[in-house]
Amino acid sequence: MITGALAAVALAVAGCGSRGEDPGRDGLAPDTARFSYDSRRAEVPLTACGQDGDVVVLAGAQGGIVVQAHVDVGDGGIDRSGVTADLGAEDGILGAFGSGLDPGPAGEITDVRVEGDRVIVEGRWARFDGDLNPIPAAPDQLVEGRLVARCPETRPDTD
Repeated sequence: MITGALAAVALAVAGCGSRGEDPGRDGLAPDTARFSYDSRRAEVPLTACGQDGDVVVLAGAQGGIVVQAHVDVGDGGIDRSGVTADLGAEDGILGAFGSGLDPGPAGEITDVRVEGDRVIVEGRWARFDGDLNPIPAAPDQLVEGRLVARCPETRPDTD
């Protein structure tokens, strides 16, 4: 449902454009997403990432882990932003959606921003079932987390 929609939008937006750039101070390689939850984290290469106006859409997968996001960094964008990470059988699906996205609100997105070539989403992740429906939980059962995705602009190839 939302997974397919986000992936389709991600593929429609301008692609990622790693051109041999080095990891930044945080060690995050170009065209990579880092999804943190509690004291754990997963990193996946991005297969699609792009920005159109105030909206950044991204998707990536590796080894059974799938991360995707629709992030609106404009005014009131927290309500129109969503993140999911399917972390496999052991950790399940975590994420958050603002009230402006279906099936939101779920979890809590507390900040969305772009810093250089990174999009950052901070919040408290909810658990989702296999159909991406949020599993009801008390606020203290949400998982502190952060998504940082590095999406360098595509540069034209030169001879």
